[in-house]
Amino acid sequence: MQEIYTEVIKLVTFFNKPENDKFLLETNNIELDFKLFPLFIAISHMQPVTVQKLSNFSGRPHSTISRQIQRLETKNLIQTKTNNHDNRSRVITLSLAGETLSSDIKIARFKTMEQVLSDITEQQEETIIDSLKLLNKAILKNAPTSKNND
Repeated sequence: MQEIYTEVIKLVTFFNKPENDKFLLETNNIELDFKLFPLFIAISHMQPVTVQKLSNFSGRPHSTISRQIQRLETKNLIQTKTNNHDNRSRVITLSLAGETLSSDIKIARFKTMEQVLSDITEQQEETIIDSLKLLNKAILKNAPTSKNND
């Protein structure tokens, strides 16, 4: 069990390092401030999403998320509108330019993964996929859920 935990932490740490985001953006000529990268990716996966949900997800203050939202909106990467269920909050989605950028990032990530995993056999790849699915299923089955995400 300790070995699984250690390996998962290594992966999470790798994906959470800002310098890795910066490297991905720079090496693929993607124009996005790496400081906005985690929020942009969260929006692309969670949309439509509110500032409150993003704040809860990221563990960052509402005011910080709001400022970053303004920067993404200024760059025309997202669009916001008043939440139909709560006039005090805004609903955020990617704009057409944001969707294009999200697609470019996915392509860059796949390209990177293909390079990193180029020496892995098809059978090893299937084993990795099966193992990750099993781990995700076990973790998500036992994960606490929040009923008040809005």
